[in-house]
Amino acid sequence: MTGRRDFLKLTGAAGAGLVLGLRLEAKPRPGETAKAAFKPNAFLALRPDGTVRITVPKTEMGQGVRTALPLALAEEMDLDWSKVEVVNAQPGPDFKSMQTGGSTSVSSTWTPLRKAGAAAREMLKAAAAAQWKVGLDQCRTERGFVHGPGGQKLGYGALAEAAAKLPLPKDPPLKKASEYRLLGKRTPRFDGPAIVTGKAIFGLDVRRPGQRFAAVLRCEVPGGQPKTWDEAKARAVKGVKAVVKVPTGLAVVADSTWAAFKGRDVLAATTTWDEGLAKDFSSAALEAKSRAALTGPADEARKAGDAEKALAAAARVIEAEYSFPYQAHATVEPMNATVHLSPEGAELWTGTQSPNRAQGAAAAALGLKPEQVKLNVALIGGGFGRRLGTDFSTEAAEVAKAAGGGPIQVVWDREDDFRHDLHHAATLHRLRAGLNAQGGLAAWAHRIAGPSILRSWMGGQKSPSQASAEANGAFDIPYAIPAITVDYAEVEAPTPLGWWRGIEVVPNVFARECFLDEVAHASGKDPLQFRLDLLGNQGVVKFGRDEADIPRLKKVLQAAAAKAGWGRKLPAGHGLGLACHAYDGRTYAAQVAEVSVLKGKLKIHRITCAVDCGFAVNPAGLEAQVEGGIAFGLSALFTQITWDKGRTVQTGYLDFPPVRQGDMPEIETVIIASSEAPSGMGEPPVPLPIPAVLNAIFAATGKRIRTLPLTGASLA
Repeated sequence: MTGRRDFLKLTGAAGAGLVLGLRLEAKPRPGETAKAAFKPNAFLALRPDGTVRITVPKTEMGQGVRTALPLALAEEMDLDWSKVEVVNAQPGPDFKSMQTGGSTSVSSTWTPLRKAGAAAREMLKAAAAAQWKVGLDQCRTERGFVHGPGGQKLGYGALAEAAAKLPLPKDPPLKKASEYRLLGKRTPRFDGPAIVTGKAIFGLDVRRPGQRFAAVLRCEVPGGQPKTWDEAKARAVKGVKAVVKVPTGLAVVADSTWAAFKGRDVLAATTTWDEGLAKDFSSAALEAKSRAALTGPADEARKAGDAEKALAAAARVIEAEYSFPYQAHATVEPMNATVHLSPEGAELWTGTQSPNRAQGAAAAALGLKPEQVKLNVALIGGGFGRRLGTDFSTEAAEVAKAAGGGPIQVVWDREDDFRHDLHHAATLHRLRAGLNAQGGLAAWAHRIAGPSILRSWMGGQKSPSQASAEANGAFDIPYAIPAITVDYAEVEAPTPLGWWRGIEVVPNVFARECFLDEVAHASGKDPLQFRLDLLGNQGVVKFGRDEADIPRLKKVLQAAAAKAGWGRKLPAGHGLGLACHAYDGRTYAAQVAEVSVLKGKLKIHRITCAVDCGFAVNPAGLEAQVEGGIAFGLSALFTQITWDKGRTVQTGYLDFPPVRQGDMPEIETVIIASSEAPSGMGEPPVPLPIPAVLNAIFAATGKRIRTLPLTGASLA
């Protein structure tokens, strides 16, 4: 038996691994006594009426964790799904690191949640066995009841108090996959009805008694500060209560968002700025610096053999340059946070992917200890890595501190979101391939140049893993090539950067898979067969700390191609293109795009995606992730953020148009059956639509597009 204060340790964060401690015994929530609930661990509470509250330590932002994670626990505990309530965890002693990112939510909690459910099940069985005076092996569980050998049964609620007095089992038996009743079945989203009926509470929906609203006037140039301003006219706007200076600018506090925005507009007309060091930054200047870096010094991310020597000896060398622009997160729900100060501390309401960091940052801004800030995690209307940042919650704390009084909600408008986003950086790529006399690929060199997301995230410090991080999706190229060099040349830029759905893998796989298509055609080989030949008979291939199971990658590639009808005869102007990737060596995906280009107009008809993410916890949720990931990737095919005089040129959906419903192709998902442990699905579908579509455009038109965004001029 393990002590009730023991910890389960699991890994899960935004890319990098962090230790998350979960106490096997948690304190009751306010208003819930220990007697009223059986709480064998931090994940669940069983009430006497048989209802169960499952606490989810990951943030829901549309990816379905409030369904997938409870299913794992409910399966092992043999719960009646209709009696399950799901709530968000709060940072504290029970949940010490709750970051949601890196496509790790299911994989990092899979075993702990199942063990938590299994432990509770065994304790309930033991309580029933003791009451009936029968052996534990004579009892079984089903849909919230324990059944005895003589046909007797007891509901879990009736056993809650007795079970709470029993010791926690150390290694409770877990079910076999063949015994699953909930897992692996198509389950509707737990919170779907609340979302579509408007009952779900997102950060922007938070309303507290006496709540005020604030809008912050920020310099359009990152890092700029106000020099002079006249707040008298802003204060005269109906509803405006105060104008206060905060580190990010000038906050207008009002009794409504409308008044706050109107007051800010008036204030803007009287404000002059010190635009700081970034005032001359432009996309053109960055591109020039990045192009120079393509042939200068660089940090090595991967080296196998001598690529330069092999290129010099090659019968033919193919070379190309690919360009990927800055991107915005463009979340539907803009950044927002609500803060209420009190003599005891503060309370914060926000949708965040990093609750512990948000709590800590707000506490630091307020001069408090983290435990003095109660954080309420709201549903998120679009995360995509943006809400791993703490800038918006910190700013709300600073506004509340400066303004004083009751609760204040700081709301960003759409232009704020685009101008002050933590953007995804632009990169340039130089790729070279050497073919031998037989047309075989003998050498591969990939140079990436651009600003470092990792350095920006680490406060300006260079990480030892910077090159491999920025080359993710490039250094782990899975093909058997005798000589490979992948390196990264950092280019300085004054723009704040942040994690973005798919991170560096998106631009790197775009360049890699498009260039590989070029090499296949140059060698006179079919792009599918060319990839399969290069994957060969490899087993598990290691890339430093990472690895890829090549048979699994080949299987998804073959499955996607077969389902899409690769090789079939197509009408004139139509084409098929493909791409594949082993995402962090955990999830394997391949996509085939079918497009037509007629009179210069592109139509994406269909994308077929085959995925192997281990055991599919909820196939319905998995398919939704594939469809959402493809939509996100397709949007990046057509959008860009550009800079001029230190400012973003694009400021909203009109000049940064994401793919709309009418533009979406038919999507067909092929799920590869697997007995492997579940892996992530939030990001793996995102990188592949771009190269698949561009390769299909080449097949349809003979035009090779290497610079994004894709425009009508690209196809002319």
